Amino acid sequence: MRRPSLPSSALVPFLLAATPLAAQAPRPQPARTLVIENVSVVDVEAGTTRAGQRIVLRGDSIVAVEPSSTPAPGNATRTIDGTGLFAIPGLVDHHVHLSAGMEATLERATRGGVTMVQALAGDNRIAGYLAVAVRSGRVKGPEIAYASVMAGPGFFTDPRFISAGAGYTPGTAPWAQAVTAETDLATAVAAARGSGAEVLKLYAMMDSALVARLTGEAHRQGMRVVAHGTVFPARPAELVAGGVDVLSHAPYLSWQGAPTIRAEDAWDRREGPYATVAPDGAALGAVVNAMARAGTHLEPTLWVFSRNPADTLLQRWAATITRAARRAGVPILAGTDGLIDGDATALPNIHKEMALLVEAGLTPAQALAAATRVPARLMGRGATHGLVAPGRVADLVLLEGNPLVDIANTTRIRMVIRRGEVLP
Repeated sequence: MRRPSLPSSALVPFLLAATPLAAQAPRPQPARTLVIENVSVVDVEAGTTRAGQRIVLRGDSIVAVEPSSTPAPGNATRTIDGTGLFAIPGLVDHHVHLSAGMEATLERATRGGVTMVQALAGDNRIAGYLAVAVRSGRVKGPEIAYASVMAGPGFFTDPRFISAGAGYTPGTAPWAQAVTAETDLATAVAAARGSGAEVLKLYAMMDSALVARLTGEAHRQGMRVVAHGTVFPARPAELVAGGVDVLSHAPYLSWQGAPTIRAEDAWDRREGPYATVAPDGAALGAVVNAMARAGTHLEPTLWVFSRNPADTLLQRWAATITRAARRAGVPILAGTDGLIDGDATALPNIHKEMALLVEAGLTPAQALAAATRVPARLMGRGATHGLVAPGRVADLVLLEGNPLVDIANTTRIRMVIRRGEVLP
C-alpha cells in the first residue's frame, strides 16, 4: 500500500520550528595560530639542532618550521619568544600502568613533558575511560594507548590480575586472559583487541610454540606484541624467533643463559642468573644480534630496577646488556614501569630513565630518540608524532638547555604545549 504523503502546508510548522535552531548554531571558529620565534629546534632523527627557527602551530598541528628570518605570518593569535630555548617533541613513556583516580597524576605528567603513554597491563575499562577523558579535553593528560595481557593459567593467582579483571573469573576478562595450546587464539586475540587495546602483552608461563602462534595471530589482527624478556619457559631468543616486537625489562634477558627454566620461575623473574651469565658474553651476544636483525625493540626499564641501592649487580647487568644491544643496532625504547612518583613536586620518571640510558652508554641524542621518535614509530604514529616538523601533532616541550649536550636539560622545562595548547 502506498503511504499517503503530507501536504506541503503540513510541513510548515516543522520548518518554522527548525529555523531558530539553525540560526542559533555556532559558527566554526578559525583555528588559533601560535608562533614560536627564534627557537632552537632539536632534530631527534638527525641528532642535531637548528638555531633561529620559527615554529608555526595552527590548531593542534605544526604547519611550518622555518627560519625566523623569513617573513612572519600575519595572523598569529599568540607569539612566544623562544630566544635561548630548545624545542623537542613531547616525550613518550612506553611503559606505564594506569589505575582509577589518576586524572591529576596524568595532568602532572603532561606538565612534566610527557604527551603520550603506552599502558602495559591493567583494567582496560579504566584505561579506556582515561583515554576518552584526555581526548575530550576533560583531563589535560597524555595521549593513551593500552594493552591486553595474556599468560598461562597458573599466573592468574596474581592479585594484580585478579583486581584488573574484577567481575570476571580470573583469566577470563577480555584484557587479561589465560591461554593454553588449546585456546582458540583467533577469538582470544579478537577479544583482547575488542577491549580497545592496540598491544598484546605476553606476561608469563608460555612456551615458545604458544608465543609464536599468539604473535602471528596478533599481527594478523593488527596488534603489536610486547613480551617480558623471558616468559618462562620461553627464553629471549625464542621470543625473538617467534616475532615479538618488544622485549621488556633488560634484566629478564639474563635467563637466556640459565641451565633450565620452569614456568614457576616466573614468580622469581627478577632474580636472574646475573652472577653466572655475562651480559656481554656469547649467549647474550647472539640474542642482541638476532634482535637487531629482526628489528625487535628492547625496553630496558632501567629506572624501575634502580630504586633499590642493594641491587648493584642487577643494575650493572642491565646497563651492560642495554649498551650491548644499542651497539648491535637494536632499537631502544624508554619506558619506566611507573609514570611518576608520589612526591607532588616530582617530574615524570621518563627523565630519570633517559639519564640512566645515557649512563648505560647511549648518547643524549639516542636517549632522547628512545623517548620520542622510536616509540612514536613503533606505536603506529611515526607520521604524526615524535618530531618537530610540519604535519606533526603540536606536542612540544620548550627547554632552557640543549638536551643533546646534557640529557638532564630535559628537566629544565620552560613550557609544554599539548596539541597546540600552552599548558598553564
